Amino acid sequence: METYSEEQVDQILRYALARKTNGQDLTRQQVYEIASDMGVSEADFLAAVQEWQSKQAVRKEQVEFDKYRKKSFKSNLLKFAIVNSFLVALNFVTSGRIGWAIYPLLFWGLAVALDAWVTYQSESEEYEKQFQKWLRKQKRDQLTAQITGKLTTSLEEWLK
Repeated sequence: METYSEEQVDQILRYALARKTNGQDLTRQQVYEIASDMGVSEADFLAAVQEWQSKQAVRKEQVEFDKYRKKSFKSNLLKFAIVNSFLVALNFVTSGRIGWAIYPLLFWGLAVALDAWVTYQSESEEYEKQFQKWLRKQKRDQLTAQITGKLTTSLEEWLK
């Protein structure tokens, strides 16, 4: 008897569902019926849906975090280009060659290269630590905005 790994089962079922639905979206009830036909209990189905939704929410936050990191990196790269262009031009104009300006260019360039590595490396412990730190800051900022909004509203009502 031929056996399949979990990954192979997942792939085969994806292909089968794709052929059955012809690219149409399935309702939650239809997905439940398919799971039921496969012997999945309602409790397991609901737990799986909840786990999937939780992972989707985390993935959405990771996409936002990645956008933030890339925007920050591009900003740092622009600063690097502007400042070092000025330094190289200043050095060239004053001495007719590039001398001392090469040192900040090289050292800052190394820092920018390392920043690029960190920014585009998303499969590490460091990434997860930075993501969790960013997530805490986002939640803190949201809470601060809510409190500020409520205080402002209360103060406006009190002053009327």
